[in-house]
Amino acid sequence: MPTFVSRRTRIADAVEGVRDGLLFIPLYLPLAIPYAIAGQMAGLRDWEIVLWSAVIYAGSAQLACLSALSAGAGLAELLIITFMANARHGFIAIGVSPYLGGVTRRARLLLGFTLATPSVGLLPAKAARGGDLQAYGLSAQFCQWAQWVLFTLVGVWLGPRIPAAWNPVIGFAVPAAFLGLLVPLVRESAGSGLTVALVSAALGLGLTLFWPPQICAIVGTLGGAAAGLLIPERGDRGKR
Repeated sequence: MPTFVSRRTRIADAVEGVRDGLLFIPLYLPLAIPYAIAGQMAGLRDWEIVLWSAVIYAGSAQLACLSALSAGAGLAELLIITFMANARHGFIAIGVSPYLGGVTRRARLLLGFTLATPSVGLLPAKAARGGDLQAYGLSAQFCQWAQWVLFTLVGVWLGPRIPAAWNPVIGFAVPAAFLGLLVPLVRESAGSGLTVALVSAALGLGLTLFWPPQICAIVGTLGGAAAGLLIPERGDRGKR
């Protein structure tokens, strides 16, 4: 009887993970399709575009590499950009690692491969609710990975069917989607949000006089993040 209950719990938690993973369709859909079309515009083969999504699985890094590739970047620059764009996953892993005590080593490797920004909220919340975190985490994260790859395939299919006159709109869709994700964060904390935006913009645009745009974008991102850490949130001010 206990074994049956445990199995039922794992199945229920896996189903819950898939359900929660599907909540991120509005996030992945408007990013993966423009990425695939932008990849075709940059000269990548269809299988290369899909392989990037399946192996790298990092929208920001893939989009940054596409931009750099279009600007004539070489392999060394692409590797540096990918590393820096994905550095945030190290901090995400540090944030969720205290909750993974009951997860096996093999499952941790799989969780690490599919680690995404939403994991910061999903895994601790599940740990607080209780249940099989391993079954939940694997299903939730692989569900998101599958969405990213599937929507990339949809974009590869749509690319040749989109009129050439729409290319400028597709090129704008990616930064517009990222800006849309940032709006709630800026509204929640206007002081730090505006500071991060202004510092990032000043560094990212100003340094283009001296460095390639793709490097300036990374420096601007790091500079903005550092500036945001120096500004206390409203809750922190109330404690002082």
